[in-house]
Amino acid sequence: MESVSVIIPVFNCKEFLGNCVTSVTSVNDFCRTVFVREIILVDDGSTDGSSELCDDLSKTSGSGICRIRVIHQNNRGVSAARNAGLGAALGTYVLFVDSDDTVDSRKLADLMQKLEQDISTDMVVFGMSFDYYASNRIYRQERMLPPFMGTKTYDECEVNLYNLFINNMLSSVCNKLIRRDVIERSRIRLQEDMILYEDLEFSLRVLAQCRLVHFCTEPIYYYRQVSDESNAGRRLKRIAHIPSVIAKIEDALIPFGDQTDILLSVYLVLARGKNSCASRKEIDVVCNDFREWIDQRELKSEITNNKQAMILYNGNSNQILFRRKKAKIRHRLANWLKQNVGDFRKWRSQS
Repeated sequence: MESVSVIIPVFNCKEFLGNCVTSVTSVNDFCRTVFVREIILVDDGSTDGSSELCDDLSKTSGSGICRIRVIHQNNRGVSAARNAGLGAALGTYVLFVDSDDTVDSRKLADLMQKLEQDISTDMVVFGMSFDYYASNRIYRQERMLPPFMGTKTYDECEVNLYNLFINNMLSSVCNKLIRRDVIERSRIRLQEDMILYEDLEFSLRVLAQCRLVHFCTEPIYYYRQVSDESNAGRRLKRIAHIPSVIAKIEDALIPFGDQTDILLSVYLVLARGKNSCASRKEIDVVCNDFREWIDQRELKSEITNNKQAMILYNGNSNQILFRRKKAKIRHRLANWLKQNVGDFRKWRSQS
């Protein structure tokens, strides 16, 4: 491993950006060899002072071993910001980090040093910690870890693709070190017209070009999840027809053969999210689209034992609305308990 370019898209995150950058630059403090050679901050039209902070951070790196470069652009979204970073990157590997998240500097340094002599690794996949915040304190943490450790060939990854998917190892670009020439020789970029699952689509297309992938079961990336985060819901409202998203995932899955389980899982997650904030008319559209999608692929037998799928297929909007009302009550109660008492699920495991 020769060098790493860290790409950080920045949009209105002045409060957290400094900690994010520090966690990345600190990686070199724990290495015999300097791995993080550059950080590329892509300011995506911030209006809260993040733009100026990016420039200030770049000035402090002038004589350091890690250069901080800044790209300013009009607001075009996170995928466009990441693509701008890819276009400017010079490192052997690239790492994407979101500006309100952090990495475990020591663990990432240890991982890089273990791979220092292994020049054949095309991608490294490591664990993530989802840290749930309320009132500036963590009230819950969830670890998402690879289901296995060590280096796997492409064929082994293909066989285990669904296992990687359900363990959330494909759904983010941020838990991966990717050899840059794998991306460049295939001219892969994030699809800027996708507003959901763009990370999964990109990860699948990159993985299809990899010969060897190394998996590390340590949680190295720390994702900051705030309790009132509703960005996914807003994006779902902008999607008129879920099959338009599924079609892009389906195209990315072509090299891996039949992956119906993944497509169906993604579809049901999107449908559940869409229906949680949709009108009755929009719910009817979701149900009709799903029934057509299932019938076109002759997948009815695959969903007969799935209650949610059958409710969608049969177009039972009344039941969907009833289940939504019950879910909202449960979520409000659960969020109140988590924020005021803590992670009550621990009580169950201890009882």
